[in-house]
Amino acid sequence: MRFVYACDVHGDEDKYHKLLSICKREKIEYIVLGGDIYPKNGDRAVIQIEFIKNGLKEFFDELKKGNIKCILIPGNDDLENYDDDLKNLCDKYENVYNIDRAKTDIEDVCFIGLPDVLDNPFRRKNRVLMEEGLELEPQRSEEIFIEKGTKIITVEEWAKYRQTSVAKMEDVLRELPKPDKAKKSIYVLHDPPYGIGLDCCAIGKCVGSKAIVQFVKENNIYMTLHGHIHESYKESGKWKEHIGNTICIQPGQTELGEEKMTYVIVDTDLNVQNRFEVKVKEE
Repeated sequence: MRFVYACDVHGDEDKYHKLLSICKREKIEYIVLGGDIYPKNGDRAVIQIEFIKNGLKEFFDELKKGNIKCILIPGNDDLENYDDDLKNLCDKYENVYNIDRAKTDIEDVCFIGLPDVLDNPFRRKNRVLMEEGLELEPQRSEEIFIEKGTKIITVEEWAKYRQTSVAKMEDVLRELPKPDKAKKSIYVLHDPPYGIGLDCCAIGKCVGSKAIVQFVKENNIYMTLHGHIHESYKESGKWKEHIGNTICIQPGQTELGEEKMTYVIVDTDLNVQNRFEVKVKEE
């Protein structure tokens, strides 16, 4: 099975067009999107629902025309408020699979997805989890948005809330659907694993999940696909690494409006090939 993997495209229409062009040029039938698929600049409550109804629908229509299948998860920048809208849209397309805390079997592969990430410094605590020993980072705002943005609390209140009312990554991973043992399991986890070069942020700190590392070690996983930290590849020079026999991939991503896009072409029957496009091509 061959597929194109990209993460953190953030509603960038040029990146979506590029993914379609790559599939046509390389004769690839599958695209996997590893979270943060909606725009994030501006009023998210307005632009994200508009993108689902228009931009994402148009992308799905193009996929259908090209006989291309898409496996996806949302990410922490994609508002939970619109999960039902995303699900309803995906359900209209037989070639689109939303694996948000769910699984789908395609050919000899079982895809399982999780869009949630560890608690971060951003004020909107969207799809945020805790894990054992996770300290509270200095916050970028004095206002913390919780409960899908319907409630505002202080940083001090968040410090207490996160300890008692936020689920742990360890527990959520354990509760994910189990793969068929006869298939290769590929976990699409928006958060990267801790400390193997796939979670390096611009200040040089590793911010990935230790619980994900432990989960991978304890399970017979063929491959994991990650995102979330755009600059990690530039910081560490690594886009893939191993945890035991498991291949872990995090290609990073360029920012909105940049001409370049990073992605990876995966062949589950062969080896992983690194691909970095230098410009948007019209195909």
